[in-house]
Amino acid sequence: MARVTFIGLGLDSEKGLSLEGLQEARRASSVFAEFYTNPMPNLNLQELETLLGKKVTILSREQLEDENGREIILAAEKKDSVLLVPGDPLVSTTHVSVRLSLAERGINSRIIHAASIVTAVCGATGLQNHKFGKSTTLPNSTLVPSSIIDTVLNNKDRGLHTLLLLDTDRGKGSSLSIGNALLLLGTVLSELDDWLVVGAARIGSPDEKVRAARGRELKAVAFGDTPHTIVIPSRLHFMEAEALKVFSGASDTDLEDYR
Repeated sequence: MARVTFIGLGLDSEKGLSLEGLQEARRASSVFAEFYTNPMPNLNLQELETLLGKKVTILSREQLEDENGREIILAAEKKDSVLLVPGDPLVSTTHVSVRLSLAERGINSRIIHAASIVTAVCGATGLQNHKFGKSTTLPNSTLVPSSIIDTVLNNKDRGLHTLLLLDTDRGKGSSLSIGNALLLLGTVLSELDDWLVVGAARIGSPDEKVRAARGRELKAVAFGDTPHTIVIPSRLHFMEAEALKVFSGASDTDLEDYR
């Protein structure tokens, strides 16, 4: 019976593809990919196709979400197929939905994992994974959903850090930057200017940039190209505080009240 394999590409480029993922993609009859959940900074589609030795069909948000991955399902009814996904494949609920649709039709699936922003942000900042609470995504809009503010405040009350993913859609020129995200959040969270905030750009890329400072100062930092991510820390373990100083440029003043 044919199957679909969800293969993670990691965070930066086609070079994040694992050896196992590469072998599976080369073996498959059809190769699909999506890049709307994370427009990978240095991905080269031509290089990816050369690496795989076959054409890659790019699927849009509408094809995966509105049509429930219909193209993948049709291909998988005949022969093995793969879906290449930025980051770790099933962190996005979109792909869980597609996998469930496959199961409903009796089509087998498996996952080949890769690096995700959810875990890589810990390595890039030195913040500890078990100290993070619920994560949330800030849309590129003029309004901040109340659920986002609730998440940040609830995490802070519990002594947990918040991973704030920023809306990414470089194809439409609407990816949200750290500076604009802080300005937007500041309209409903005035205390953000005084909080310690960590900004991270292009994590996993050779030119990744991570900076920690009070919100008012971080707004002025030039982080360069997206994708961007924000972490709003709560109380820090002494090793986390030291890591933010060494790896993210935080000052002792920035870290006051957080140790």
